[in-house]
Order: sequence, then C-alpha cells, then structure tokens
Amino acid sequence: MKECKNFLLVVNEVKDADLKYSHMTEESIKKHGGTSSLVVGLDPEKIKNAASGVDAVIVLGGDGTILGLARAMVEIQGVPVIGINLGTVGFMAEVVVSEIDMMLDRLTKGDYWLEERMMICGKAGDKTYHALNDIVVAREDALRIIAVKIYVNGDYFDTTEADGIIISTPTGSTGYNLSAGGPIVKPDAKLLLMTPISPYSMSRRSIVFGMDDKIRLELLEKRKDIENKAIIAYDGAISIPMKVGDTVDIGVSEHTFSIIRLDKSSVYDIIRRKIGG
Repeated sequence: MKECKNFLLVVNEVKDADLKYSHMTEESIKKHGGTSSLVVGLDPEKIKNAASGVDAVIVLGGDGTILGLARAMVEIQGVPVIGINLGTVGFMAEVVVSEIDMMLDRLTKGDYWLEERMMICGKAGDKTYHALNDIVVAREDALRIIAVKIYVNGDYFDTTEADGIIISTPTGSTGYNLSAGGPIVKPDAKLLLMTPISPYSMSRRSIVFGMDDKIRLELLEKRKDIENKAIIAYDGAISIPMKVGDTVDIGVSEHTFSIIRLDKSSVYDIIRRKIGG
C-alpha cells in the first residue's frame, strides 16, 4: 500500500481532554519522518479543510468518534482512517495506546490494507443524512410501542409493532443490531439488515436485504387517544422527530468509508475476542 507520511489527527476532546495521547502520536509521527495537523472535535468544515492533501486520518477516541468522523467526512473520499481506541470495545478503533509506535512504523512503510465500508442514507422530508452503523426509527415515549409500516422497493412488505426498527449496515451489525438480537455479518459484506427492537410478537426476526433494495418506514397511528411520536436516529447521534404519516426512505449511500486495517486476524476471531464466547 501507499506509504503514509502526512497525517491528520482528529481528537475526541472528552476522551483525550489534555491531549496527552494526541501529543504522543504527534511525536511518534515526527520520529517516523512524517508531518501532522490536529483537529479537536468533529467539525465537518474544519476536518474538510485540514484533510486536504493528507495520506491518512488518525482518530483518537473510540468507535463512536469514528462514526462521527464518517459523517463529517462523507464528502471526502479516498482518505483512509485508522483509530486509536480510547473507548471500550473498539471494533473499528483497533489500535491501543501502547501500539502507537508500531502503528506509525507500519503506516509509514505502507504495511497495512484497506477495507471499504458501505454507508447508508436516510431521507426524511427534505433532509438527507448518512450513517456508517445504522438508521433507527424508535419510540419517543419510553412507555409506548410504535407501529411502523414497511415498504421495500415501493411495495408493501409488513407492519411491525415494536419499540423501533433498526436498519443496519454490516459495520453496524455488532452495534445496536446485535443488542436487539440481530445477526453479526462480515463488515465488508454488501447488504442491509432490518431488525425489530423488542417486537410485540413471538415470530419477528431480522431480515437481510440486498444493497440495491430501497426501504421506506412510515409511522402509523396506533391509538387515537394518545399522541404517536417517534424519532429517526442516525448512528445514535443525529435525531429527527417523527409524527404519524411521516416517512424515512433508506438505502445504500453513494459514499463509502475507508478503514485502515493492521490486524490480520479473521473478523470472526476479532468478534470472539471483543464480545467473548
């Protein structure tokens, strides 16, 4: 692979409040003959300006920071990302602090490979947002389930009563989808997963769709004597209110997210190590 010499560091200001690990990474970059710039936070405009001409982006935070960066970089294609895990599980942020020097040694030598991860987008009204993990329609009221009508490629598919519905990418299969009982799939697979959240049924299961399928979720009126409300959440960060009759159209985004990989372990071995079993 290409030898990386110019880096952008994007830092989670909560996970690295005193920039201790950021400065450690900058020193290692200098030691390996590279240059770097630093952005604190996930401001899309700052990241877009700073990413011009860099060979790679190094994220200091956790998987949540990487998800935020994927949305911030949605119009910046061709710049790969690697994460230093300052969080918990770290499926995407595979490097730990003790491995920073090793990481820079390999990146500057071109000793790595890339995984292109598909993203999804959801349009509600005149607003479109992108997500790397999932788009979720979920109840706003903590004590009431919602009813959602599902269309696939313009045709009626099903109506589900549940706490919500998750539309997940393969990358997101180990996130909320997994917690809701959905399957784990290889992160570089090309498909969509639909998993109900606590469905009011004994027979509801996850469903796998192709990457060309278009899914529409419509919020239905469940009871006339109460207000039926929900939210549309993109990667658990952006939340859009949803009322009866509102829809969100979900499909594969034209944008992808490029992740640098160093670990040669199979995805199944990584999953076993991260979540046990």
